[in-house]
Amino acid sequence: VSTQSTGSNKKQMKVFILLCALITLALAQTKPVWPYAASTSVFIEGWGERREDRHFLRYYYDEVAGKERFEGPTEWNGEFFWTVVIIDTVAKKEWLVVHQQGLVECYTGSDNHSLPHPNFNRAHFVGKAEIDYTVVDHWVERDNEGRDLVQIFDRTDNGEIKRIDISSIHSRRPHSVTFHYHEFDAGSQDPALWTLPAEILKICNNVQKDDLIVN
Repeated sequence: VSTQSTGSNKKQMKVFILLCALITLALAQTKPVWPYAASTSVFIEGWGERREDRHFLRYYYDEVAGKERFEGPTEWNGEFFWTVVIIDTVAKKEWLVVHQQGLVECYTGSDNHSLPHPNFNRAHFVGKAEIDYTVVDHWVERDNEGRDLVQIFDRTDNGEIKRIDISSIHSRRPHSVTFHYHEFDAGSQDPALWTLPAEILKICNNVQKDDLIVN
């Protein structure tokens, strides 16, 4: 047996062992799971037509209760307001509260949307990464043409979602929308989050859904 043939066989064996190791590692990973109730601070890049768009909010939701709440700064007509949005998908109602210095406004109307629940069953493990000095698993969902549509990063120690990138390939200016998750608190939320103070409810105005400032 020639030395060249022996060297070639060793290379093939190394490649085979490496592939087996990668396949074993991929099969051993637990796919990301989106909790049924949680709260998290979210920094969003690219939400809208421009990649440079930035948003920050605190998000609360409970799929069992059928309710969610968003709060954070919102720009409207060139001014910034602190806004709180509460949605009750069971009662099909939405409340919007706007704060600016001493000003408080409240609007309520119908809402027919349902709570989203991301499903990562199609995700494929591609390796490890690091976010904020924390080791994470990197997952990718691809379309039928092999393009990466969604990238998910979750912590290796407890499965907490740290980041999701969604490719906006069908927009006028294709780009990715990135969700950075901080202070992720999975579990049932305080029921008081879904109720507005009585002094705000008494000034709340009934409006049509399209008349709400934030949709």
